[in-house]
Amino acid sequence: MTETPTPESSPPQTAPPQVASTHSSQETPPPVHAGWAVTSLLFFWPLSFSAFTHAFNVYPLWARGDVAGAQAASDRVRRLGQISLWLAGILLLLLAIGYTVFVVALITHGYGHHHHHFHHWGPQNGGPQNGGPQNGGPHDMPRGFDH
Repeated sequence: MTETPTPESSPPQTAPPQVASTHSSQETPPPVHAGWAVTSLLFFWPLSFSAFTHAFNVYPLWARGDVAGAQAASDRVRRLGQISLWLAGILLLLLAIGYTVFVVALITHGYGHHHHHFHHWGPQNGGPQNGGPQNGGPHDMPRGFDH
């Protein structure tokens, strides 16, 4: 056999590049991020359906040789868990703000000072303590409920 000399100006022959969708036997699958899927279930459950679906797809995609797809599914699970945590925090913050506004409105409008008049309920009004009507009589309700 005779060898043909290769010109020195040509690049050296290399192995063809490996496709990103194959994996070697020593490569490990990407993390499933099951903790993030559970986080999405606990903090914002509507996102948990997608998070668990992607979590359950990580290993089958990797086993078929689709490493890029498995990594994308793994990243999506983590991202959905983080989004659900942020959404729960935002909703909790809005709830706290709404509650604070409600309490401040009650305090500034004098809640309890002149609205219900429960201090008129008692023996002097013919209530049950004073032998008045027991069930459904006109004096059974405290004043303030009739207006």
